[in-house]
Amino acid sequence: MVEAVSITGNLIMEVIPISNQSKSLIAYTFSHFSVDFTCFFMLFHGFKNSIGSLDLVAIGFLIYNVIAFGLQPIIGFICDDNPKIPIGIIGCCIVLVGLTTLTFPWVSLVLCAVGNACFHIGGGIDSLKYANGKMFRSGVFVSTGAVGVVLGTLIGQNAKAALYLPLVLIISSIILLIIFSQKSGSAVPCKFKIASDLPFAAIMIFALAAIVIRSYVGGVIPMAWKTNTYLLVLPSISACAGKALGGFLGDQFGAKRVGVSTLLLSLPLLCFGKNIVLFSVIGIILFNITMPITLCAVASKFPYNPGLAFGLTTLALLCGNVPTFFFGVSQNLVFPVLITLIVLSAIFTLLSTQNKNGGKPYEKNIQEPKQHIV
Repeated sequence: MVEAVSITGNLIMEVIPISNQSKSLIAYTFSHFSVDFTCFFMLFHGFKNSIGSLDLVAIGFLIYNVIAFGLQPIIGFICDDNPKIPIGIIGCCIVLVGLTTLTFPWVSLVLCAVGNACFHIGGGIDSLKYANGKMFRSGVFVSTGAVGVVLGTLIGQNAKAALYLPLVLIISSIILLIIFSQKSGSAVPCKFKIASDLPFAAIMIFALAAIVIRSYVGGVIPMAWKTNTYLLVLPSISACAGKALGGFLGDQFGAKRVGVSTLLLSLPLLCFGKNIVLFSVIGIILFNITMPITLCAVASKFPYNPGLAFGLTTLALLCGNVPTFFFGVSQNLVFPVLITLIVLSAIFTLLSTQNKNGGKPYEKNIQEPKQHIV
């Protein structure tokens, strides 16, 4: 019986070979879910329950976001210059320490935020470095974070939630990354040809502005239908599906074509989906399809700095998220704001991307510089 199982397993591996890069992507994608789940479990189960004042809780959440997203460009730049640093594994270990210090809520918050930043840079570098010019890898990696956030929040709000679940997830992630993450000490260039032919500064402004808008709009989309736990999970699952799908569609049909069309198609669905679940879900999927496209557009201009490129996009996410802590949008202005911002995002995507990539192999330029491009 044991021999039969062994033979069957060997046959499966021969028929469906899994490359080291695919194993690395699976490990980082699972770990992305685990890290975000653990961090938001900490925020709602440990931090929020330990801090009495709602104002202090809001400040703590803001500090978490500033550290987790704001540190990434710095960490990414350091890792670009020191590619042997196992920053993804280090990030998971820091999150694990943060989880074990829940009795010290502010310490736990800072540790988890720093660990989150480190892990994301590790996963971001992996998703860009080994993509061979394809966007799907980045889309798959980033997709699971949204699900981790919402499940960590929902389970963390339960006063009886057990600590063993995030512990098991984060320890499993550390083990998977130790075994399967790519170990490369060389400066492997990102091979994307997503960015348009506009000057460097213009592409950065347009691509990062599109990300800022996506982050802000994601926080103000009206969804009156979120009335129970099951419906609360739907937006995150939709965002996950959109991000994962975006890379595949962009590779197949072209970054600009897919990015602009899906943004414009999402507009009526998000506007009229306030009370209609199906419209809203499809709209969120379409709206998030541009995520890997804008990320890879930025990475196109930083071929030897994937960590910095990924960090700049998360900094843009922070810039779009911070205003939601301080300013709300009145019901009378929600739809004009959505229409204006989504149209602007489509214009910025149109200007910053091109369709030449289209899933075709990257052709190396023999004059390509061998040093870091900053």
